Amino acid sequence: MRQLISIELYKIFTKPRTYIGFGAILLIIVAIQLGIGLEGDDMIGMLIQNIKDRFIFEGDLINMYLISYIVLNTLWIHVPLLVALVTGDLLAGEANSGTYRILLTRPISRTKLVLAKFLAGWIYTLLLILLMLVLSLGVGSLIFGSGDLMV
Repeated sequence: MRQLISIELYKIFTKPRTYIGFGAILLIIVAIQLGIGLEGDDMIGMLIQNIKDRFIFEGDLINMYLISYIVLNTLWIHVPLLVALVTGDLLAGEANSGTYRILLTRPISRTKLVLAKFLAGWIYTLLLILLMLVLSLGVGSLIFGSGDLMV
């Protein structure tokens, strides 16, 4: 089973379309961090304009937790599309290229084949989420520092 998963992972990471997801996530998160870095104070001032006379705000409201919150809430649509682009190609790519017959001549069951494709897609998705974590929290902590999250 491990060999099947490694073969599927090899197939995933040799295709150029796999890296579209990583590149898109990188560009979106960098754009969000750059935008908040340049115009974040004005944005926060506009957001708390109505309640600033009723509450006292101490500390820096723009921090890595706010960046991560904004990143996670802006990628609700993008991440499933990027994951579907690659994981959908795991099964549909075999049908499109006509290699299912060759694949099924090997002495493995169809269940193991589909399970290996599923687990390879799951690993790809996990790597995409880990990239989001590293970029939003890691780079956000270097640029903006830590503090309290106010939502």
